[in-house]
Amino acid sequence: MFSKMKSPLRIYYAILKAFGLTLCIIFILQIYFMRTTVKYVILRNHTEEAIIVPNMAHIDCKRTCRTICKNIDSIPSSKVSALKPIGKMPFNGEFNKEVNPINDTFYSHDLGGGWMFKEETTNCSSVPQSGTAIIIVCRDRWIQLNITLSALIPVLQRQHLCYQIFVIEQQGTGILNKAQLMNIGFIEARKRFDFDCVIFHDADLIPLDDRIPHGCDEETMESVVHLSVGVSSWNYVLPYKSLIGGVLKISTSHFIQVNGYSNVYWGWGGEDDDLERRLKASNIMYKHIKNSIGRYLAQPHPKQVRGNAYIIDNLIKYAASRMFTDGLNSVKYKISTYFEKQHYTHFSIALK
Repeated sequence: MFSKMKSPLRIYYAILKAFGLTLCIIFILQIYFMRTTVKYVILRNHTEEAIIVPNMAHIDCKRTCRTICKNIDSIPSSKVSALKPIGKMPFNGEFNKEVNPINDTFYSHDLGGGWMFKEETTNCSSVPQSGTAIIIVCRDRWIQLNITLSALIPVLQRQHLCYQIFVIEQQGTGILNKAQLMNIGFIEARKRFDFDCVIFHDADLIPLDDRIPHGCDEETMESVVHLSVGVSSWNYVLPYKSLIGGVLKISTSHFIQVNGYSNVYWGWGGEDDDLERRLKASNIMYKHIKNSIGRYLAQPHPKQVRGNAYIIDNLIKYAASRMFTDGLNSVKYKISTYFEKQHYTHFSIALK
């Protein structure tokens, strides 16, 4: 049929055929780029779908406060009234050179470091699902970690919280990247525990007041809360107003909105100031709690390698511009070991 067509018709048919093929190609490409654009728009709008969480399939059961409730013993009614905040807590311990066991004078956890306030009359099916995740980066600070947890866990329990503690360790002897480890801790904690807010807690900071608010209250849902306002190594005075390092409480949604911490800070320093810039760029408010309450004792520890000050300053300067491509959605790692211990869940991480 095509061979019998006159020359102008043959040319016109060939043009139509080529045009149709072009339309098909354009349509296929449009579908592909629409998917890419949707991902980009989702990321720009700060929704959770933008955060790519790898290796979800191997998690069989995600804990909630209800499952923790069913797994732990209830507190005897005769002891409930004594389990309440007492205010200031002077530290009377010693900084020993050997790893001491955690002072286990509190109520026992669910395996992996989960706990919730459970009375004899508590109906586990009706308690809220979500709690607080505590994420602690620890490397060569196991002595300090045990002392900190010995003080911190009783505070969490006196506040009647539901929580789970996660300890993240960087494998090997390379330069520490604390920010990446905090991002990884958040990603892995979300796979295993249902929480509305997270507290990033330095391993060496001992709380000195059990009124420091660790729960996911309304204030936390509205703004980020800096808890370690007064630290002994700063003479209990905040060095500068924009400092939010040490112990920080942030809602899950806000942390995802800013794409977590930046992954580019190797060595000590910079990641907290970078996060502060991300919060400002996203119009997320942050608050410091009262200095009279937010007090911590800094334990002595080996000095870390400090990052290059010039590089750090320049990275912080352009923190907001990297926010959508550098953070939770770009961290690369491998879990070397994973243990659910009595007081916490421990990850040993190989960074890539």
